[in-house]
This record gives sequence, structure tokens and C-alpha cells, in this order.
Amino acid sequence: MGVCRLNISTEPITGTSFTTSNLFLKLCDLFVERCFIMPGKVAFLLAAVLFALSPLAALAQDGADCDATLLLQAWARSSPGGAPNGAVFGLLVNLGDEADTLTGVTSTVAEVVELHETRLGDGDMMQMHPVEVGFVVPPRGYLSLEPGGLHMMLIGLTQPLLAGESFDLTLQFERQGEVVVSVPIVDVTAMDGPAELPPAGEMSEAEATPEAVVAAWPEACEGVHVLDAWARPAGAGMPNSAAYGLVVNLTPFEERIVAAASDAAMAVELHEMTLDDNDVMRMRPVEGGIRVPAGGVALLQPGGLHVMLIGLNEPLMAGETLDLTLEFSHAGETPLQVPVREPEEPMMDMGASGHH
Repeated sequence: MGVCRLNISTEPITGTSFTTSNLFLKLCDLFVERCFIMPGKVAFLLAAVLFALSPLAALAQDGADCDATLLLQAWARSSPGGAPNGAVFGLLVNLGDEADTLTGVTSTVAEVVELHETRLGDGDMMQMHPVEVGFVVPPRGYLSLEPGGLHMMLIGLTQPLLAGESFDLTLQFERQGEVVVSVPIVDVTAMDGPAELPPAGEMSEAEATPEAVVAAWPEACEGVHVLDAWARPAGAGMPNSAAYGLVVNLTPFEERIVAAASDAAMAVELHEMTLDDNDVMRMRPVEGGIRVPAGGVALLQPGGLHVMLIGLNEPLMAGETLDLTLEFSHAGETPLQVPVREPEEPMMDMGASGHH
């Protein structure tokens, strides 16, 4: 086998911002041009090399103007024989500094797509209602669309929704404009979506052309984002607390939260709540860190994954802030100022505030 030699200049890249995506494309072009390697194989070959460079990209994006609203982890249930309607779920994520509103949705798989919520109605019965004002996604926050809550209703299906297939959904945002998302279909019995969603950016070798990898999100938003972080209050006599939030990984590489630290507690650990063999919820440390897939998210919330603050040095009162540092496997340390507040109840008036 011949040796492929690349003459790569050590001069700085000018005329463009330095991001993992830019470097990724430049190196891929060189390999394809000089070494006659297929683009898909190049993408996977260089992923290992650029894995170690991802902290540079995260640092380079500190001053970038990231203003985007995305639908991540989207999924829909399959339609049982002859079912006229369906529903789409996922996470609406707003990376900008101003609220954005999802005002409309269309798809070729349904005659009409409406924004709905399920809530208690007359007689304490759960009822589904249209949300006329749209779904408001708070700045630097998210809105969870899930069974039994907010969702996008596919009314008048034009074709069966078959598990294992996918369809396109066009979202219209007040600020972001039009966004097209591919929605995977899972079995009709699913309540939480597939165990492993195919997030944007994490692709098979055949799909992973350089253009596809970096086109999965706005370049200015590349990096790891922590949204809507908060910590639970702990009064006098309460030794522990916990912190939560949404971690969004807009890079071509898997990330992990490998550690956390805070001067507010004697120890800080990564924990999760899981069912034991007796169907009892137990809290246990997360071995290997909290995984954040490429182009995907990790949701830290009560009853699930969380950052455990053990042995508080003083009470945490609502309205205060907590200094917390998350350490990522590649992006490095991310210092946060986390507000202390009570858990929020679901907001039914979507015109007044986002629900997250």
C-alpha cells in the first residue's frame, strides 16, 4: 500500500472562524483530493483525530452569535391499523437570548398539524386542547413535548406511520423562521421515544459525508450548551441537594459529563434514579459519566439523571445562586451560576411563559 503525504500548511486559517467543523471540512477535502479516500470513510478517520481538538472549538465559540431554535430528539408513534391521527414529541430548544414561538407545523403525512396540550378538564378528566398562541420556548431554555402533555397533533394521516420509518416535519418559528426536521417513527406502545434516537450529527459511515456532519446545526452554535440549570433548595437540617438542566451537544463527537464540583458541598457526584429488581426507585452513581450523544441532549431532571450535592456547607435558599462546575470529557470545564428554586409546575398558559 502506498503512503499518502499531505503538505498541510502551519499558517493560521484566515477569513473564517476556527471551529471543529471548519477544520473537519478542510482536512476531509485534503484526504479526498490527495489520498483518493471516499468521503464517508474520511469522516470517520478524522473523527478520531479531531476528538482531542473539540475543546478548541468550544473555546472558539465563546463569543459567537448563536441564535437558533431547534427540535431535538423528535419522535412519533406508529399508527395502529386505520388510525386517523398521530402525534410528534421531542424537545424544542432555544439557544438564543430572546424567547421564540413555534407558530405552525406542516407535513405531507397529515392533512393538518396542530399544536396541542393534554390537561385536566371538566370532571377531572384529561382532555386535549389546541394551543392557539403557539409553543413559547424561553430564551436559553427548552420546552418538553411528551405524551400526556404538549405535543404536535397529526390530524388526518395521509399514509400509515410505520415503525422504523421516518417523515419530514416543517416547523415555523416566529424568530427562527422555517426549520425542517426528520422524525423517526417508533412502536405505538412507546411512551418515552426510542431507547437510542438517531441524533443529528451521529450517522452511519455511509451517511457521514463532511457536509452532512457539519450541516446538522448552525455553525455559530457549535459546542456544548447547558440550558435552564437550577438547583433544589435545602433548608436548615437538610444535608443534600441536587442540580438539574438540559445539556445540548452540538458537535460531531459524543461528550460525557465526567465530574462536577462546587464549594457549596463537601462532595459532588453524578447520580441517577433507577428501578431496582423490586420495582423500587433507588439512587446510584453514574458509572463512566453522563453521556451526551453527538447532536443530542442529556436531560437532568428530578427522578432521573442529576448532579448530587452531598454535605452542604450551608443551607441553599430559593432566590440564591450556586457556583457549579461541570467537567466534560472533551469540552473541559464549564463554570455555571445556577439559580436555586423550587421545581416548576407545568404551565398551562403557553402565551404567558414557556414550560420546561
